[in-house]
Amino acid sequence: MLRILGGTAKGVVLKVPQSARPSPVRLRKALFDYLRFRYPRRGSFLDLYAGSGAIGLEAASEGFETTLVEKDRLAIQCLRENAAKARLKVRIEGKAVEDYLLDAKRRDLRFTVAFMAPPYPHNLVQDFERLLEAGIVEPGGIYILQHPTELTLPMGERREYGFNTISIVEAKTVADEIQPTTQK
Repeated sequence: MLRILGGTAKGVVLKVPQSARPSPVRLRKALFDYLRFRYPRRGSFLDLYAGSGAIGLEAASEGFETTLVEKDRLAIQCLRENAAKARLKVRIEGKAVEDYLLDAKRRDLRFTVAFMAPPYPHNLVQDFERLLEAGIVEPGGIYILQHPTELTLPMGERREYGFNTISIVEAKTVADEIQPTTQK
């Protein structure tokens, strides 16, 4: 059973759509322990490829202003039901991540944390580079990619949780905006 681990909605059971691969409990707990310490005043949180909302709804439960991006219609319905059940106010964007990132960049949206957990068959490095290139995290904020442990990114801080790993890249000042650094 997938539950929200902390905050105002602690213990609420989440419905999981078939298309989702929820982040493991150990990873979610460690991530939010880290975020609570790093951002005591919280901020805005972007959950890309939201699926069941396990990460994004956890962020909302912890006090972040949260936007969930998901294109799968059944997953969007689960997100709506899960948010209502948890009594969490979130923004749900029902569109492809690529489209959302282009729109967010055009509208100059900024987030404190941008979390991405693409389906593992994707080209994860390319997906993460697309997020970094969008430049939608405010200075001092962070970009996070959840990926299989066997994948090593040429950037950021790496934290391993069994078969899953998160890579964290800090956003710099606007003048030092992050550029992709993938080596061929």
